[in-house]
Amino acid sequence: MLRMHTRSMLHRPGVIDLFSRQHWVATVAQLGALGISRQSVAAAVASGLVVRPMHGVVGLRAHCDTFEARCTMLHLLAPPGSFLSGTTAGRIHGLRRMPAEPIEITIHERRRLAAPEWATIALTSWLDEEERPEHPDGLSVASPLRTLFDLAAELPERSFQRAAEDAWHLQLVTPGRAAEYLAAIRRRGRTGVARFEAWLERVADIDRPATTGLEQLLVDLALSAGLPEPERQHPLLLNSGVVIHLDLAWPDIRFAIEPGHSWWHGGDVAQRQDQQRDRECSEVGWHVVRFDESVWDRRQQTIRQIRSMYRARRRDVA
Repeated sequence: MLRMHTRSMLHRPGVIDLFSRQHWVATVAQLGALGISRQSVAAAVASGLVVRPMHGVVGLRAHCDTFEARCTMLHLLAPPGSFLSGTTAGRIHGLRRMPAEPIEITIHERRRLAAPEWATIALTSWLDEEERPEHPDGLSVASPLRTLFDLAAELPERSFQRAAEDAWHLQLVTPGRAAEYLAAIRRRGRTGVARFEAWLERVADIDRPATTGLEQLLVDLALSAGLPEPERQHPLLLNSGVVIHLDLAWPDIRFAIEPGHSWWHGGDVAQRQDQQRDRECSEVGWHVVRFDESVWDRRQQTIRQIRSMYRARRRDVA
């Protein structure tokens, strides 16, 4: 009897399509709309074919613990107008180092939702329609600008700056659009305004975001070493007449740090090109230091090296 109910549920028109669209989870109410009785759902659970990870939701056993499935379950049970937010939205948008847990969802402050241990609920009165566009899989996710604004209130300074650079690099936002957004909402008493403003001031004279995670890491390490904020994309005229742009520069002492190519990742040709460019910088009085991908595993050592080289350069030009 259990096997008959299970087979009947899975072979009903639209059931597999529903599961596949929603990362292999569905509410009992959705299945009911397709003609699946609660008895059939209970039989499928008893057979082990599907599980009940949350009250009112069933899913295929092998898929219920994924990030996407948990986002979907929470979204399906949330009150109308709710949307995935914070670091969860950041992860969906493709920002780096956004944790898979807890899943964050924002609901209206007058509504309630019982959250499982892997989720967190944010309450708000700010539920503008354009702030929560719907994704192809049916999930409502905070817009990139709303996501950044929320992250400004949630993350430490450098983590937020990294997230903002990622969003810019992915062409989700631009500093100009972010400034307009901030101007429109700054008088609403929102937290995160100061951190958002600090990032906008930092990138005011920069034409492009950090192109790689390594470049942003070097910014973080330089600041951790106690160096002043570097000038990004500093233009430098070489003797050849070519104008190049130094990634991280301290023009007052003609010192620069640039991401370099390791032999493993860039090969011998890329390394020779880096060396030639650095020699041309030296001809016009600049000292350029390169760090390759190995700094990811040697952060404290790199901080000490950057601090030492910066101080030595400052003494040399004094």
